[in-house]
Amino acid sequence: MNILFFLKSSINIELIKLKHTIALWLTIVCAMIFPILFFIAYLIRHKILVPKNGANPWDKFMFMQIENSTPFFIPMFIVLITSLIMYNEHKSMGLKYLFTLPGPRWSIYFGKLIVTIFAIFTTYIYYYIIILLLGILLGIIFPELEFLNFQPQHTKFIRILVNSFLASLGIIGIQFWISFKFSNMIIPLGAGMFLKIIGIILSQSSQSIIFPY
Repeated sequence: MNILFFLKSSINIELIKLKHTIALWLTIVCAMIFPILFFIAYLIRHKILVPKNGANPWDKFMFMQIENSTPFFIPMFIVLITSLIMYNEHKSMGLKYLFTLPGPRWSIYFGKLIVTIFAIFTTYIYYYIIILLLGILLGIIFPELEFLNFQPQHTKFIRILVNSFLASLGIIGIQFWISFKFSNMIIPLGAGMFLKIIGIILSQSSQSIIFPY
C-alpha cells in the first residue's frame, strides 16, 4: 500500500509541475508540425494528388506522414522533451528539494519517468487526431480528394504508431538517465543527437534492430 501511495503522490506532483512548463505546450506543437506540413502540401498540390478511382486517399495521406516522421522526427522530439523536463528540475533545484522530503527515492525516479512517458504517449494521440482532422478538412475544401468518401484504416495505422511508441521506450530510458545525471541541458541534447546520427548510419544494417535510436 505504501508503495502505491508514494508512487501516486510522486506522479501527481509531476503532473502539476508539467502544467507550468513549456514541455506541455511542446507536446502539442510537435504533434502538429508534420500534419500541418502535409496539409499545406496537399493544399498546394491537390490537383495532382487526386486519388485513382476506388483508391482510399487516407492510405497515402496517413502512411506518408507516419513513414517520414517516425524515423527521425520522433526520436529527436523524445530527446528534446525528456531533456527539457529534467532541465526544469535542475534549473529550479527541484531535485535537491525532492530528495529532502520523506519518501523513497525510487518513487521520485519512477514518478518522473512515468510522467515523461505519459507526455510522449499523449503526443502520439494528438498526432493521430490532428492527422484525421486535417484530412477531413481537406475533404471539405477539395471534395475531389475524396477524404469524406472513405474511412481510414484505423487499426492498421494505430498499430504502426503503437509499435513506434513501444520502440521509443529504449530512447526514453537512455535519455531520461542522461538528463537525470547531468544538469546541463546541452549534454543530453548533444548525446541524443549523436546517438540518432549513429542510428541513421546503422539503419541499413541487420543488427540495427537492437539499437534504440
